[in-house]
Amino acid sequence: MRNLVAIMGLLGIGSVGASGFVTAAEPEAGQLGEMPSLSVVLADLGGTLHDLGQNDEGRVRAFVFLSTECPISNGSIRTLNALGETLKESTVGVDLFGVVFDPYVTRAEIARHFRQFEAAIPILVDASGLLFEALRPTHVPEAFVLNRDGRLIYRGAIDNAWEALGRRRIQAEEAYLAEAIEAASVGRAVSIPETEPVGCLIELPPADEASSRVTYTRDIAPILQARCLNCHREGQAAPFALGTYEQAARRARQIVRVTQDRIMPPWIPGSGPERFVGDRRLTDRELDLLVAWAEGGRTRGDEADLPPAPSFAEGWLLGQPDLIVRMPEPFTVPADGPDLFQNFVIPLDLDEDRLVAAIEFHPGNPRVAHHAVLFLDESGTARALDRASPGPGYPNFGGPGFFPSGALGGWSVGNTPRMLPNGMGRYLKRGSDLVVQMHYHPTGKQETDQSEIGLFFVPKPAREALKEPAKLVGSIWLADYEIDLPAGVNHVERSASYTLPRDVILVGVVPHMHLLGKAMTVTATLPGGQEKTLIDIERWNYNWQDEYYYERPFPLPAGTRLEVRAAFDNSAENPSNPSRPPRRVTWGDGTNDEMLFCFFLIAAERTEDVIHVILDNLGHDARQPRLALEPRP
Repeated sequence: MRNLVAIMGLLGIGSVGASGFVTAAEPEAGQLGEMPSLSVVLADLGGTLHDLGQNDEGRVRAFVFLSTECPISNGSIRTLNALGETLKESTVGVDLFGVVFDPYVTRAEIARHFRQFEAAIPILVDASGLLFEALRPTHVPEAFVLNRDGRLIYRGAIDNAWEALGRRRIQAEEAYLAEAIEAASVGRAVSIPETEPVGCLIELPPADEASSRVTYTRDIAPILQARCLNCHREGQAAPFALGTYEQAARRARQIVRVTQDRIMPPWIPGSGPERFVGDRRLTDRELDLLVAWAEGGRTRGDEADLPPAPSFAEGWLLGQPDLIVRMPEPFTVPADGPDLFQNFVIPLDLDEDRLVAAIEFHPGNPRVAHHAVLFLDESGTARALDRASPGPGYPNFGGPGFFPSGALGGWSVGNTPRMLPNGMGRYLKRGSDLVVQMHYHPTGKQETDQSEIGLFFVPKPAREALKEPAKLVGSIWLADYEIDLPAGVNHVERSASYTLPRDVILVGVVPHMHLLGKAMTVTATLPGGQEKTLIDIERWNYNWQDEYYYERPFPLPAGTRLEVRAAFDNSAENPSNPSRPPRRVTWGDGTNDEMLFCFFLIAAERTEDVIHVILDNLGHDARQPRLALEPRP
């Protein structure tokens, strides 16, 4: 990186004679030290999607706003190319992007321009100003550096090649951007955190003109490609495709309704202090654009603005799995009727214990596969249930029908497989069976499914990996076994709590209720009394429950009180209520029963602490009161 800083000053060559744009109102600058909200997915000129809101790998990110007209911006491309090449050769984990926000230039013109200037770094087209709103640049070129925690630690010039407009040095003497990247890479404070950018002012269109310029090609297609096409494309589980103007325009009002109500994209947690991996929530800016387009005539726009169709990877996204297993035989889903929950037993035949860093689930038939949960059974109980049931697998709603010895996570429509952070893994004991609970929904015609799963191991046997700190990820849970929901009552609150006996690292949280679930909030009250929200779900939806990994796992000290508070709706007004008229509902595994669980994925600096907490939690759970019910007839 020192060589990087040295060479950057040598390459800051630009054209002379720039004249800036005229702007009526200069945007408010992004503040140093803040964590800008980058909940946005942008495509580069090649069509590759970059999820800027996701940074579970803790990478340093640098953005340089550029243009197709400003000579100083054009002259900086050689400097950025050299910096990008140096970063490729390093192992510091840095992403460097060029960004173009210009409402007056088409995507095709942008692509042609940067081909001519031979830009070698990814160029993001911020057509609707989503990244502009977060960082608030005033000039092009202007650079921004975010550290591994997502905090803005530098903004300003790339280097000091330009003293002012019309005053260019023979050679740059300071490499501000390179030095800021180096500092962020090693966790050091930036020596010069802010400089005055020299270049062309960014021009903003008048407000009335901006609102009238919302088009499918410039504004809406990028949103749909980034947020919707992973499911809403031909051959996927969604009921219709949204890959063309015609497909989107005919459903514009429906798109607005389901996005405004936060039904789509499917993501039930609210925003909170800790960001989850795979967060699919639309930003307020994206929601506003969808409304403006739907209500403003659904303008198609200039085809030159249309981004290239994104490519979706085929095969194994995480690379070749260490072990690939498959449902033993195809399962037939009937043409109609209620949703099905079917459990399939897959022997793993491992000759040693392993830690599982990730699973990648491939639905055999994405038209009917809704979600899957992967349990472990070392007792043989699942095999007995399978033998006693005709056909492939055995049915059971809620749980797998036995007490699992572990779990490997799950899959739902639209999920992206990811490794657990920092070499962590879930314990997989030799001799365990994998029990895959599938949720199927009929499509109107008979279908078959035979799904497969790739397992990725921590690259060493479990007995060796467990000697290292914070490697084993285990599960603890809170549960209320006294649920008793009177018929017709639309709001019943229940809760459960548990106090941690040792320090842990919280990796993720998995809430679970059935069809009468209404809302859930999970909190951690620290020993000093401070309350921290772990997940908040204002509107529970059984169809979209998931595992939620924290982008940055964080410590919780011994003495922390975990609490889950939930509400249930057993009224006739609840469309998910399976009973008409409503009936009394109590705890149970059945379709018409109810549950309140919250699982916590934990690690610790010492493996023995994880094991101690798991055993303590098991004892706590065993002491919880159960509702006394008369045996069912």
